[in-house]
Amino acid sequence: MLSDIKIKHESVKIEPGRTVTVIPSKELTPIPGMVIPINADSLNLTRLLENAHLSESEVLLLGKKDDLSSDISAESYYRTGSLGRVIQILKLPGMGIKAIVHPLARAEVKEFVVSNETLFASVEAVEIKDEFSDVSVATIRIIKSLFNEYTKLNKNFTDDYLQVFKEDEGVLSNVDLIIANLNISYEKKQELLEERDFESLLNKIHILLVHEIEFSKLEKKIESEVSSKIMKEQKEYFLKEKLKGIKSEIGGDGIDIAEVDKIREMISKDMLTDKAREKALNEIAKLKRLHSMSPEYGLIRDYLDLIITLPWKKSSETRINIETAEDILNEDHYGLKKTKERIIEFLSIYKLVDKIKGPILCLVGPAGVGKTSLGKSVARALDREYIRIALGGIHDEAEIRGHRRTYIGAMPGKIIKSIKKAGANNPLFLLDEIDKLSSDFRGDPSSALLEVLDPEQNNSFMDNYLDVEFDLSNVLFLATANDKSKIPQPLLDRMEVIDIDGYLDVEKYHIAAQFLIRKQLAENGLKKDQLVIEDEVIYKIITDYTMEAGVRELERKIAKICRKAARRLIKDDSTPIVVTVANLEEFLGLGRYMTNTIAEGMKKGEVNGLAWTYAGGAVLKVETNLMAGKGKLNLTGKLGDVMKESAQAALSYIRANADLFKIDNSVFENSEIHLHFPEGGVPKDGPSAGITIVTSLMSAFKNIYVDQRIGMTGEVTIHGDVLPIGGLNAKLMAAKRARLKTVIIPEKNKKELKEIASEITDSLEIIAVNHVNQVLEFVLDLQIDKANED
Repeated sequence: MLSDIKIKHESVKIEPGRTVTVIPSKELTPIPGMVIPINADSLNLTRLLENAHLSESEVLLLGKKDDLSSDISAESYYRTGSLGRVIQILKLPGMGIKAIVHPLARAEVKEFVVSNETLFASVEAVEIKDEFSDVSVATIRIIKSLFNEYTKLNKNFTDDYLQVFKEDEGVLSNVDLIIANLNISYEKKQELLEERDFESLLNKIHILLVHEIEFSKLEKKIESEVSSKIMKEQKEYFLKEKLKGIKSEIGGDGIDIAEVDKIREMISKDMLTDKAREKALNEIAKLKRLHSMSPEYGLIRDYLDLIITLPWKKSSETRINIETAEDILNEDHYGLKKTKERIIEFLSIYKLVDKIKGPILCLVGPAGVGKTSLGKSVARALDREYIRIALGGIHDEAEIRGHRRTYIGAMPGKIIKSIKKAGANNPLFLLDEIDKLSSDFRGDPSSALLEVLDPEQNNSFMDNYLDVEFDLSNVLFLATANDKSKIPQPLLDRMEVIDIDGYLDVEKYHIAAQFLIRKQLAENGLKKDQLVIEDEVIYKIITDYTMEAGVRELERKIAKICRKAARRLIKDDSTPIVVTVANLEEFLGLGRYMTNTIAEGMKKGEVNGLAWTYAGGAVLKVETNLMAGKGKLNLTGKLGDVMKESAQAALSYIRANADLFKIDNSVFENSEIHLHFPEGGVPKDGPSAGITIVTSLMSAFKNIYVDQRIGMTGEVTIHGDVLPIGGLNAKLMAAKRARLKTVIIPEKNKKELKEIASEITDSLEIIAVNHVNQVLEFVLDLQIDKANED
């Protein structure tokens, strides 16, 4: 402390080349005029300090570059320090000593010498002339004023510090006192100690004082703000507790929070159900017994907030105009006649009754056919809130039912959260991708949906977090799926499936012309007169660049054209861009799909089967080769168990009827049969490839070529009977897209042709069969002896 220092600068003479003992000053920079305590942390340092004190000889105080280092190597010391004397030795309790050393004058090391584990230094004096130029005088006055302000801001200074500048003291001595008592780093003080120019030293001190004053003011401001905030919070807490006590004395419940006030208002206006009111009052009673700083206090407030925001008795007005609904559906979607009819029927019944307790509608079809957007259109037709819940990948039951409030981070499930978001208890819920639900050790979300989708149960739906029955019977549920077989059977039992198999080429054309082109022009910043896509181009894109049931890929191709056009318009916007059949490749490159049939001509052992996939109908090739061998059947093409069994059954039927087909039995024993399903990376399974496999095998066995414009679908038994199949509409659409001429189907599916669009049935020759022999007679032109048939 400066107030404790009464020692003036003593005049000490430093002869050039004088050698003195080096004492490390690790904690404080050895500024002349100060008093520095040095802890002796070694026996050698203790010896040096005691000898210097007894002999009253000077020592050289040098700062350490690494203050934790105890070595005596010259590299670890600064080369500028202070010559000083040991003025007192204090014995510490236990072991060791503390020396009080008084630095007297600046000194610079010219050379270090190590002897007997002691570091000596040859030194010379550092002279700083405190010349008083006009700049120096002005700077000193400023420093004096700043230091006075600095001492007032710092609590560690007493009034004695204001008397630092004395007339009887040298200016440099007072400057050194300021340096020693500035709250700056060890390194910065060492830098000031090494300064040789007086004016430069004053300028540096000036800058440091300004910085420290600003920093001190900021500290005081922050401290004041924090103290004020704490005092305010303490005052508010005290007043709230006092108010709570007063209310308790006069018979009040002692609770004055927004959630409780809102619940009281809702109870008075009969906005809560009986069970919700009872639950809310129980939670308020719990809240009365809790301290506001209790963790459970905040959880109960969050729960009450959920009760407040749920629309227990609030319904949006439903206005159903059937003609308007038809117009909206036709405005938003082209085609889908059967689907629209079923939705209009559904809305008509809803207009006649308050609640529909029939099955939930589930739209099943390939990606891109408009299932999700149909749900949005129905909501618009009803003028209801539209909520879409994506179920794809959900594997936790709590996602549907919510978490119990005993768990940290508990929250309501998707159903209750969506009801809260809708703000009405009768929105339209679209349960998207219901076939993508999964289950694991966390539960089965499909089972949790059973209560939601059952009209007989969902009037008392119980969310684990809410823990109060909520009526979902006013909610209109729609579901979508790509693959009906992947929907859990209990859920499927509660839904009515509406199949959307895809669009014909002419429907895709109208969708592109009326919807997609307009949409993509707007999204890509183009005006209608800047880009013209001819009608023939749309058909060309449909046939040569897409092979899908929906229109997503078609929309991507149109978007690509718009992007290419936008780039050209940036360079030259003088003329509109016209896309024609001739320049289409400039925008989309070469067509991926053939413009004619999927295959032409006649081929041996190769037959076109028709398959159903989650992406719609598809043409599935079946190929057979015979090679010399020992009767082994090789199956390739990533087949499922069902198709492997179909291949075994087909071969079994042929071998059992070899005499009927006039096939030498030795062929089976001396040949290796390779049955291949192309596109080996695509998984294939399903019970509809039987007659295709039989035809392919017979073509190879009888060496008869097959017309590649024929397609077929149907399962076969080991006795040759043809079984019915599913997805007939999608398969016929795939045959039409592939430009097949003839399709063979099971006789038992023939009745379904009445419900298939005439654009499909009129473009195909459809032959219905009961037995696989009828297929072989037609495709391979075999003459089968009817009398020898089983």
